[in-house]
Amino acid sequence: MSKRQIKAQASSSRAASGVFGSAFGSPSTSAFGATSSPLSYVTEPPDLSSISDPNVVVAFKNLSKKDSTTKAKALEDIQTYVSSLTGQVEEAVLEAWIKIFPRTSIDSSRRVRQLVQVVHGQISVSCGKRIAKFMPGAVGPWLCGLYDNDRSVARATQESLQHIFSTPEKLQNVRRAYQQPILEYCRNVIDNESSQTLSDERAVSPDDAEAKYSRVIAACVAVIGSLLADLTPEDILKQQTVYSGLLGVEKLWNFAIYEDAAVRRSTHRFLKTCILRQQEAVAANLSTISRSYLSNGLNSDQTGSAYDYSEALVALTTSHPTVWSEHYKSKKSASQRLRQFLKRGSQSGPLEFWDNIAKLFERIPKSVLPTTEVDAIELLGAMHSGITKKDEPRGNLSRVFSAYSDIAIMLSNLLSEQDQLRLLGEMLLPMISQYLRPNPGQSQWTVPGAQGPGVIAKAMTSGIMPSIIEKEWPNYAEALIEDIKTSAPEQSKEYDRSQTALVQHSSKFAAVQAQALLNHAPNSFSSVFSRASTLIITEALNVLKIRNGKPYGAAGVVAEILRLCDQIVLTNEEAKDKLLDFVQHDIPKLFLSPSCSQLAEILYTFKDAPIFEESWRKTLREVLGAPDSPTKSVAIKHLLASPRIPSNFELALSDSDLQSYINKNVHYALEGSSNWAFLSQMLQRSSIAIAAETMEEILASMTQSLSIAEYAPNALQGLHQVVKQSPASLRSFVPTSEGSELIRSLLFLIESPEDHVAQEASSVNVLIHGILSQNSGDTASKQSIFGVIQSGLKEASPNSISIETLVNLSKKIWEAEESKLASSETVTQLLPSISAWEQALAPFLDVTPRPSLAITNPLGGSTYLVKQTPSRIPYSKSFPRDSEGYSAAFRSAYYLIKIVKETDIFDLTSDEMRGKIFRLLSLTVQLADDNLGLAGSNNMWSEYTPEVETDALLFVSYAQSFITNQLREHSARWVGDTEESNHSFLDVAMNELRNGSQSLSASAYYNARAFSTLVAELVEMHGWNSKKTTEIQATLKGLRKSDDVFSVAGFLAGYRMPLSITKSSARMCNELVADLTGLDLQKRPEEGLRQLVMLNLILHGQDNAAEDIAKQRVIFFIKHVIPWLQDDATDLPTQAEICRSIVVLLPLIGDIYGSHWAEILQYLITSWSKKQRPSENEFAMDSPIPLTYASLKLYSVLRTLTKDEDPNDDLLDAWKGSENEVATGLITLLKRSQHFPDEFHQPLKIVNELLARQISKMPLQHMEEPEELFPLLYVESIPVQQTAFDILRKRIPEAQEQVSVEAALDNATARLPEELLSLILDAPTMTALADASFERNMPLPLRGYLLSWILVFDHLQYSSYKVKTDYIEHIKEGDYLTRLLEFMFDFLGHDRGKPVDVSRLDVTTYIPNTEPPEKETQWLLTHLYYLCLKHIPSLVKSWWIDCKSRQKVLAVETWTERFISPHVISDALTSVSEWAKSQDASDESEALQVKVSQRAREVTAAYEVEEQTMRIMIRLPGAYPLQQASVEGVNRVAVDEKKWRNWVINTQGVITFSNGNLVDGLIAWRRNVVGALKGQTECAICYSIISADKQLPSKRCSTCKNLFHSSCLFKWFKTSNASSCPLCRNAFNYG
Repeated sequence: MSKRQIKAQASSSRAASGVFGSAFGSPSTSAFGATSSPLSYVTEPPDLSSISDPNVVVAFKNLSKKDSTTKAKALEDIQTYVSSLTGQVEEAVLEAWIKIFPRTSIDSSRRVRQLVQVVHGQISVSCGKRIAKFMPGAVGPWLCGLYDNDRSVARATQESLQHIFSTPEKLQNVRRAYQQPILEYCRNVIDNESSQTLSDERAVSPDDAEAKYSRVIAACVAVIGSLLADLTPEDILKQQTVYSGLLGVEKLWNFAIYEDAAVRRSTHRFLKTCILRQQEAVAANLSTISRSYLSNGLNSDQTGSAYDYSEALVALTTSHPTVWSEHYKSKKSASQRLRQFLKRGSQSGPLEFWDNIAKLFERIPKSVLPTTEVDAIELLGAMHSGITKKDEPRGNLSRVFSAYSDIAIMLSNLLSEQDQLRLLGEMLLPMISQYLRPNPGQSQWTVPGAQGPGVIAKAMTSGIMPSIIEKEWPNYAEALIEDIKTSAPEQSKEYDRSQTALVQHSSKFAAVQAQALLNHAPNSFSSVFSRASTLIITEALNVLKIRNGKPYGAAGVVAEILRLCDQIVLTNEEAKDKLLDFVQHDIPKLFLSPSCSQLAEILYTFKDAPIFEESWRKTLREVLGAPDSPTKSVAIKHLLASPRIPSNFELALSDSDLQSYINKNVHYALEGSSNWAFLSQMLQRSSIAIAAETMEEILASMTQSLSIAEYAPNALQGLHQVVKQSPASLRSFVPTSEGSELIRSLLFLIESPEDHVAQEASSVNVLIHGILSQNSGDTASKQSIFGVIQSGLKEASPNSISIETLVNLSKKIWEAEESKLASSETVTQLLPSISAWEQALAPFLDVTPRPSLAITNPLGGSTYLVKQTPSRIPYSKSFPRDSEGYSAAFRSAYYLIKIVKETDIFDLTSDEMRGKIFRLLSLTVQLADDNLGLAGSNNMWSEYTPEVETDALLFVSYAQSFITNQLREHSARWVGDTEESNHSFLDVAMNELRNGSQSLSASAYYNARAFSTLVAELVEMHGWNSKKTTEIQATLKGLRKSDDVFSVAGFLAGYRMPLSITKSSARMCNELVADLTGLDLQKRPEEGLRQLVMLNLILHGQDNAAEDIAKQRVIFFIKHVIPWLQDDATDLPTQAEICRSIVVLLPLIGDIYGSHWAEILQYLITSWSKKQRPSENEFAMDSPIPLTYASLKLYSVLRTLTKDEDPNDDLLDAWKGSENEVATGLITLLKRSQHFPDEFHQPLKIVNELLARQISKMPLQHMEEPEELFPLLYVESIPVQQTAFDILRKRIPEAQEQVSVEAALDNATARLPEELLSLILDAPTMTALADASFERNMPLPLRGYLLSWILVFDHLQYSSYKVKTDYIEHIKEGDYLTRLLEFMFDFLGHDRGKPVDVSRLDVTTYIPNTEPPEKETQWLLTHLYYLCLKHIPSLVKSWWIDCKSRQKVLAVETWTERFISPHVISDALTSVSEWAKSQDASDESEALQVKVSQRAREVTAAYEVEEQTMRIMIRLPGAYPLQQASVEGVNRVAVDEKKWRNWVINTQGVITFSNGNLVDGLIAWRRNVVGALKGQTECAICYSIISADKQLPSKRCSTCKNLFHSSCLFKWFKTSNASSCPLCRNAFNYG
């Protein structure tokens, strides 16, 4: 054993000996004896030698440590060990645990106690029945855990016990079986343990030690009490000796006054249990108990246990009253001890404490209670002192004083009558006086709370108090009368306080009277109270009359007495007559006074009197006749909203003047000249104050005001009041026509841009719908809502309700009715009206489709065949539209899609109605598709913004999805084999569409388009039933015989797939080619166009349709139509259709030689070179967009044919000979596109994209000079803009090479192109971009501006040094960069101090259209900033230095250092490395040794001279080039300090002023070094060029002209003792 262990054991032995030496007077015993307590901190540790797992051994050893954290960790380790066992716990572990469990279970740490109970439960479960033999040693501390003062520990103990003993019966059996060891454990703790034995005073503070001891004692006492309470008498009898001995231990009962509250509570509860279950044992120890509980306990501190103590005293006194007399032993009497106890108050106990005190006085022997007046006063005074202590809860005082009055009466009954009068007059009457007449000096007698009247009345009617009250009550009445007479006048500052206090006093006075009579007061009280009340009322009425009703306190006195004591007053004839006279003659005159509220209560008290109606009407006339004022409004409010008004009151409803006044007040509130307080008061009693007609007028006025922006907020506030306080009136108003307008106006205001208006309208709307939903069977209200929905769909105006709101409204109705199966009327009313929808759609179906839509629609060139109409109705400014520009037709369709998407209403509609709806929806989708592709093509909506476009796209998407689903679910006829398959609504819709396409009108065109779209989708979805092929062939044959062009076109487009596998389409195609070959276009232009359209529908709609045409026929056809193209008289649609047909047919004759190749190319050149623009009037038939598209497609086919393996020689010759002209024509087309934006023009955008692709394939040498392309960078077309940018950018390297040569030869100043500079002259601003949208793409003007800057930097990159310098100077002169940087950092957020994070972007490059628009803009700006720092850092730095915004300066610097500078630094260092490698290796004399460190951002340059190296270092800061590079001299050789410093400064200056070029700085330093060393000869003394002090030879002999180092020459002079030249020996002349 080590010395440390020996020392520790010795110390523990001394401590134990000192602690246990003489406990309880017992002889000293060894701490290491056999009877050592298992709870003691010196208990022998368990034997761990037999435990196999070393980790468990370590854990058990850690449990013996003092630190609670270590113990908790050890318990967690043991818990983990037990949980991981597959078998049972080994015996050695179990023995060690049982040994250490008791001591650990009482640890000071809550966490340790909690864990030890959990672990004990787990071990017990693991051991099973093996735990039984160890239970005697563990059951005591285990059960004690149930009574731990920490809930978490108690809960953990309960759970651990439930794991083993799962039912209460099993746990009861544990108590029964181990009663003896439990008692021994608890008795041992009570008898032998102390705070010193349980805790080591060296490691535990006295407070912690005492807390542990108290916790253990409290738990043990509670466990013994639980045994007595839960075990049967038979079980208790087995250990009766132990129980009797325990109850005789004085130490146990002394715990009743222990300083710890938990110990005291356990003891008090134990005593109550013993009184019930151990009566004999308690009776045998009454002296001991009396000494602890009465002699010492009454004067002890019971804070935290006072209630349990009082319960124990009551139980003890009830069962053994002799503890107060025979068994009481103390120097002071029991009465004195009782006074001390009462003086302490409840000691933070609950309210029930005082109830127990009252019970205690009832059970205390009379001999103990005082028998003289003086003693009684002292006892009551002590109790009153305890009641009024500061720490006594004020909320308990009402019941406390009730107990006090009971005790006072009880004590008085023990005295003589005179003593009683004196006692109650001194100790009880002040409480009554203070309640009735509060006196600040007697605040200790104040009885607060609503129970005050009951407490006072009870005191007044108990004992001999009535005789005292009968004498005192008139005095109280006189005092109240005096207060009435002397109440403050209206001019006084104390007026309100005085009058309010008067009402309060009278209320208490009357309440006490009423309560006293209810408490069966003596009969004499009635006459006393009647006289007092009559006297008070008489004087109060007189004061009211004299002072014109101003002292409203006097009126309040009368009103309170009448309210609470009307029976007392009205049975007195004198008082009744005075009151009736006052009501009849005085109230009308006084009602406009401050007393109006109280006068109204007095008036309505006599509601059953004959004079009431006359008096009420007279009062109303007086009030209404007065001028308008706040006083008048208040008077009317109290007259009509008094709480005393009877429910069947009807006088106000029939008074026309009153109703008019109410209506007038509503108008004032709507105009904002008053508030809604008056109406709110009236609405509270609307059933008796506001007539039904008046309420309808009020609601109608509010409805009208909702449509007036100025009055709408006020009207909403008023409606809110009506909805909340008079829902019945609103429920009856909604079914009217005005009610429908109310709902519509509310729904419109919900969408108001003013948030407060929208929120208020939404709130009112929700409340109204809540009211209506309470009566779902109200048909009238439902019809009103239906009217709102149908009106919202039929009409479109700026005040129309939004589609979303209408949908939500319909959904609510549908959801409410769905459970009851909605009626057909509901279905019809919730869907758009067919007739209204058709009427709304008609103007759009009459609009001639734009020719350019031929590119995108399925019927192709059929667009050209529509008969022209002058209809411009949808373009009229007066055409009805809602606030978003939607027409009624679009609103109906959008509403339908939303409602059928979210409900199943469509499935419950009849087939006929569904067919009509399906047809109208299909037509609307076609129109919407056109308006989306070409903004304004039919003006179905008139606002063309990204938001509206998003809504339109959603509509088209939802509609197409709905149509597809319906086609999939209801297409039995297409899937079936016979015609007899069930017809569905689809057949209705298809037949109507097909029948509607039988003319040349625009409506027929759209019907044909919708028909073809539906048929094509059906065929694609379900395939084709070959049995029906004959049918469609016959149908096609019949259609061709008719003049229904669109019917044929729709049929061909819809059935293109099944027709492609038949001979019908091939035959038709051949016939059309043959007919066109023989057609004279000049004579029959319309027929030619029609046949070309049909031909192209087949050629472009059916794969391989042209292969069945004979090659010779194709040749004849092409040769026949080429002259049509060359003829200027041929209109553009015909030319477009000819080109479309040639696109398909030309590859069939690719091997045919002839002039047609050159003629086609020449036509294309001629067509593109014409000076024409897309017509502003798109209704004209000369739009070149379809022709341009078709010609570009034709050119693309020709290009493809030239790439064949064996191309046609004639084609190649024609192609090569026309390349320059073709390029010119394409550029002409590109320039022509600048006149119109294509953002909302899908056909034009398609053409521009196709044009861009063709131009991108053109050789660069065929492009003309780029000056004319610069304006295209600002075109409102991304394809055109991008194409112009690409062409310009490709030409820059070659152009700059030529400029650099010319500048060098002519020595002229180079200038950037003026056309390019004009594009960057005006930088965009954040203000200008405020309304710009980044949803679709980057705003094109902004994109053009930024792309122009990229071209500027391309000029800098590919130019020579001199030209680049000229360009930079040119940029500086125009101050172009400043405007760019200002906008750049405003957009990127630097001006706000929150720049964007560009860490995920490659700032060194820019790839268009790869990021969302806003992100792409940030990327492009960041890339431009990178180019700025790379090419013109000096200008950027100048702007940064001159920037006046400190926030922006700091933000730019930090942001640059983080995101941009690393790339710029990397480029700069890379350029240095490349320059170093490219130095002329042949001239070693001028080569520098350059070392570049990318990580350290350093460049080291060295020059070697005679094995010595001169070296400089260039360091780049983190924010380079905003912060300049620093140059340091590392190693100086051959020059003096001054010259070396000049070289370093010169190098840094060159870098700074040469636009941050590090290579220029290195070249300058090399030039200085080489120049300084050039021609240097070695020293004639040391034969070296560099001396030891790193200097060059600088001293020249004037005779022999040789050079010497100064240091060498000095040494020569010193050693030779002469000043002659070492070589010529002549005197050395320093001059």
